Amino acid sequence: MRRIVLVRHGESVWNAQGRIQGHSCGGLAEHGRAQAAAVAGALAAEYPDAHVVSSDLPRAAETAAAVAAALDCAVEPDPAVRERSFGRWEGRTRDQMAADDPDLWRRWSSGEDVVAEVGGEANDVFGDRVEAAFHALWERTQDGATTIVVTHGGTIWHGTHRVLRLAPATLGGVHNTSTTHLVLTDGGTIQCERWNEIGHLPLNLRNGRVGDGNGRVMGM
Repeated sequence: MRRIVLVRHGESVWNAQGRIQGHSCGGLAEHGRAQAAAVAGALAAEYPDAHVVSSDLPRAAETAAAVAAALDCAVEPDPAVRERSFGRWEGRTRDQMAADDPDLWRRWSSGEDVVAEVGGEANDVFGDRVEAAFHALWERTQDGATTIVVTHGGTIWHGTHRVLRLAPATLGGVHNTSTTHLVLTDGGTIQCERWNEIGHLPLNLRNGRVGDGNGRVMGM
């Protein structure tokens, strides 16, 4: 059996401001750094021999650094697990998008995928990328081992739906520094042991942004 533990980054500055991120945004907000410390301690206790992989975007890399420090190991950057690009919408708030692109915003709010029209990654393109990335991670994980992957809400949401062959929007949101535990069994079956687990977070750290994987809650 091989295990991948998917960790969403801590609350970022743009999460706190309600801005959509994609490939943009700087690092973590103070709240997010506290979340990162909490998840790092929990993961080190449960998976002391795990390998750590991270998206190369700053908010994930900063979270991964806390996890790696707790495990006393290095971080392997992996651009394949980046969040999706949101093109020209990156950095904007909900009100700004509604004002600047009213038709696109209306269609997006009704569930239509319009991200490619603003220069970002469409659902199917993004889904293909992260599904391939998940399978590559399992290939790099030895039998009986665990790889911790610090990444983004959209990556976790779309990737998990893809590898589990779930209908769209089956799963709920992804909390900052939640953990999702996927295993590849010896028989080749992929199973989800835990989804969006936040039991390691004190109550005062559970109020970060929760995204639905499509960015409709601003900032992933």
